[in-house]
Amino acid sequence: MFLSFYLLALVGSAWLRIIPPVRALQGDGHCGFYLCVNATVHDDVVTYEMTALKEPLGWLALGFGQRMQDTHMVIMWSNEDGSTTLSQRMAFGHFEPLPAEYPPRRAEVAEPRVSTLWHPQAIKTLAFSIPVNKTVMSWSNPTEHLIWAYGKVQPEKPSYSQLAQHYIAGSLMLNLGGTMPEHVPTVKPAPHQNEAGHTPGASEHDKHQRIIIMHGLLGSIGFLILLPVGVLSARWGRTFTLKWFGAHKTINFSIAFPVITLGWIVGLISVFSQEGRRLFDDMHQITGVLLVTLYYLQIALGRYIHRRRENAPSTMRLHPPTNIFHIILGISIIAIAFAQVLSGMREWKMFTGDSHIAHWCHMLWKIWVVALPVAYLTGMLLLRRQFFQERLGMTPGVTTYIPLFPGDSEHHPVFQVSNDSDEVIDKSLSVQMPKEVARKDLESSLPLLRDQRT
Repeated sequence: MFLSFYLLALVGSAWLRIIPPVRALQGDGHCGFYLCVNATVHDDVVTYEMTALKEPLGWLALGFGQRMQDTHMVIMWSNEDGSTTLSQRMAFGHFEPLPAEYPPRRAEVAEPRVSTLWHPQAIKTLAFSIPVNKTVMSWSNPTEHLIWAYGKVQPEKPSYSQLAQHYIAGSLMLNLGGTMPEHVPTVKPAPHQNEAGHTPGASEHDKHQRIIIMHGLLGSIGFLILLPVGVLSARWGRTFTLKWFGAHKTINFSIAFPVITLGWIVGLISVFSQEGRRLFDDMHQITGVLLVTLYYLQIALGRYIHRRRENAPSTMRLHPPTNIFHIILGISIIAIAFAQVLSGMREWKMFTGDSHIAHWCHMLWKIWVVALPVAYLTGMLLLRRQFFQERLGMTPGVTTYIPLFPGDSEHHPVFQVSNDSDEVIDKSLSVQMPKEVARKDLESSLPLLRDQRT
């Protein structure tokens, strides 16, 4: 028995000598839904390989830092002639990074390893070499923080070409002191295809676009249709009917509130469903949160004004500062919403490269941004009528007649005067109307006497 174990050990040792050893490389790799990134360290140079997993591929970028602000970035894209463009840039905020003439470290285009092209979903691998960050390598745990971005619109060939905004971006960490095999792929294998030949997760891109469309549709309906209609119902209706407030409240709160809230929630889903995306990642997200917050404050202010009006004494001012602020805030919310919707359409075009939806949306936006102010300013012409009704305590939509006293007509001031119609008007109005009201306005407010003065 001992002899058999001895022979087995000899055979195993000989077999191990025949198999070539797998050399380990220094570096690390990370793979996600849109992009895989590998980093290998050779002496004082590190090679980064970016493998795109989705189409269309416009450009890929890696930034050396945790946020976009003040970050050195390397951006690469393939050209129609088969060449590769490498552009080193500096980002100074959530704007297009600017070409850096003197970058902190000079990068060069490199050939990707064959192993990174093994991934079945790999579209293209772009690689560059750059001097290693000696500060990071001096740490006991040399972990490098990186940001990445994936764009769908291909720039022109020059390195200083304008970039369309990224479709998706995120962050990752790579351990440059780690080890990985040289001949074994470091990226994750693709999921198995189903019977229909579709790869699970391949429709995630379309699903995400549908979420964005739903977010834009709900937000546009809520802020640019429902709220303006509610505002116009107040501006136009208050001098003609008592039902204006009910319509104003129903449209701006009962209907618009759930639509706007649902649109905002769908917007959050669209952000968090993208790998690596964070809230407040760009101005569109920041403005969106601000816009929804202002709307909620406006709703609370409107309810406060209404409750205060119900319990107010008769001597209360008709238009206190809170009412005026309510009007100004409402107009400001709609103005910001116009800018926000335009920003969303621009982001859609830059992220997807699809200008079809954005084109007809732009046409509707241009028509409405002109028609709405015209409709509101036309309603401002009714302010004189509104103030006149408020001074006289008249009810909109109700004709005010001079009441006739029961019994002998001589008890009513109208019948206690001579046949002079002017004297009739003067004495009757001195009882019914304030002195400061103009005579011509008073005469028109007395329906019983209109025919006599013609």
